[in-house]
Amino acid sequence: MPDIFISYSRKDSAQALGLADRLRASGMDVWIDQHGIEAATAWSKEIVDAIDTANVFILLLSASSIGSVNVVRELAIASESDKPILPIELESVVLPSEFKYQLSGVQRAHYSDFAGILRAVTRLITSQRNPSDSPIPSQHEPSLEPNDTRKSLMVLPFEDLSPGADNAWFADGLMGELISSLSHIKSLRLIDQRTSRDFKDVKVKLTDIAKEYAIRYFIEGSVRKFGDQIKVSLTLLDIITGDHLWQYSHRGDFSDIFDVQEQLAAKTVEGLRLHLTSDEEVKLKERGTDNAEAYELYLKGNEYYDRHTKATFGYALSVFRDAIDLDPKFAEAYVGAADTLSETWRVYDRNPAMLEEAEQLLETARGLKPSLTRILDILAHIRLRQGRFEEAEELAKKFVELEPESRLSHFTLGFLYMEIGQPTRAIPAFEACIRVQPDYLTARWNLVLTFDRAGDTAGRIRAAEEAIPLFEKRLRQFPDDEDTRCQLPNLLFHAGRKVEASVALATVTGLKDAGSFYNLACLASNLGKHELAVRYLRNALEGGFAHKEIFRVDPDLEAIRNRDDFRELMAEFHVH
Repeated sequence: MPDIFISYSRKDSAQALGLADRLRASGMDVWIDQHGIEAATAWSKEIVDAIDTANVFILLLSASSIGSVNVVRELAIASESDKPILPIELESVVLPSEFKYQLSGVQRAHYSDFAGILRAVTRLITSQRNPSDSPIPSQHEPSLEPNDTRKSLMVLPFEDLSPGADNAWFADGLMGELISSLSHIKSLRLIDQRTSRDFKDVKVKLTDIAKEYAIRYFIEGSVRKFGDQIKVSLTLLDIITGDHLWQYSHRGDFSDIFDVQEQLAAKTVEGLRLHLTSDEEVKLKERGTDNAEAYELYLKGNEYYDRHTKATFGYALSVFRDAIDLDPKFAEAYVGAADTLSETWRVYDRNPAMLEEAEQLLETARGLKPSLTRILDILAHIRLRQGRFEEAEELAKKFVELEPESRLSHFTLGFLYMEIGQPTRAIPAFEACIRVQPDYLTARWNLVLTFDRAGDTAGRIRAAEEAIPLFEKRLRQFPDDEDTRCQLPNLLFHAGRKVEASVALATVTGLKDAGSFYNLACLASNLGKHELAVRYLRNALEGGFAHKEIFRVDPDLEAIRNRDDFRELMAEFHVH
């Protein structure tokens, strides 16, 4: 008797077979049609018997599968046999009526979240063997993982209603600080700040966001600042019931901002009926500074930093320093300045004095507030850039130890191992990062690269195939995302889909970032488009690409290093 029956469209064979292999490797007995049973007699005999004897029916959802007659038949048989059904999305689809009826009230998983799939399958199989166990989690609280009982919340970007619409730093800063304040609550699954900011100036229905990210609660609203006067109007919404759990409005001076933030966090906890530990209660009320003017500069510094240009890095550093002058005990301002210096060194200017100053700022911040784990993250990167690898590793491991549920801590450790040429140690770190946040695209991308560098072809293909649907979804939501536009063709190549990668490469135009040109140069080199690869490298160098030493060692560029135009380019830009 098989544990699992997998129903899929033949066009989705790679994903279906990949899932079957991973489930078998986890100890599951999987039945899957690998050859395509077309004859009616064969179909009715083998398929029906397999469905009848399986404990769990997995349905891979895609545009192809919802149009497959055989998949519809298989789903109907599973439903009539009262089999537990686990729908797994390969891509976002609108279900036709015959699917809606069968899947009504059934929560979907995403193909990329294998850890969640495995937990769901294990629970369903257990429930079949022990009917007293509930086969599926409650549908009242959506979740990316079937056994995740946390409340789910997204803080949407606040609308700036200031007269000149020129106080985005205030709107974004208030949103970011609220997310940061709530992020310490373990009973809350909170969408990260970067993902939330992606929806700024994007008109999307809340029901669509709720479905894509499995979110039940949303905080939305507007802020206004005119001189020293502020107005804040926010709402906490339950998307399932349509209820407003609280509505908050405040008018006053900017000096009231600390009380506003504390009230917003407290009202959110109360509205969601969260139970906090004593440590969480303390962290919820923490303030970096009591100086409103210094805090205003700090928020502006963060806004400048997020633009990631050489000029705005300079503005951010200046503003952070002004905040420190106003409040020399403002640890977060020291950290912001240190991070700005470190990132400026990485992207634009390899002046070692920048890293030395950043290190001094972090030491001051640590003396003021030892509990700031972000210090470990930035200092680990500085040590890496200084070539002090053992110290960097020690710091990164300490970061993971203190923040085991942080995607950033695992990512930092994985990135360190990736940079020092230890891909086999980077792989589990990136996998841990993805377990914490399955839709973290940067970790997905780096996992594919580390499998490639480790020489693990099967792992590389699997990781690329798991990443591709997420990158495609991202581009459907944000077509202008330059990083994703460049990385998707590379993922197709790493998945072994070279023709698709070549076609996708030809569609990428209008790039601005030097790093984007570099990534496409690597792909063009691997695809045998050598002249195009050199042209992309020129674009990268002319755009200010600072990590020039990688040109001589990156294996993706091996095919073009003996070309005359490559040598001429290296000489022209003094790449040694």
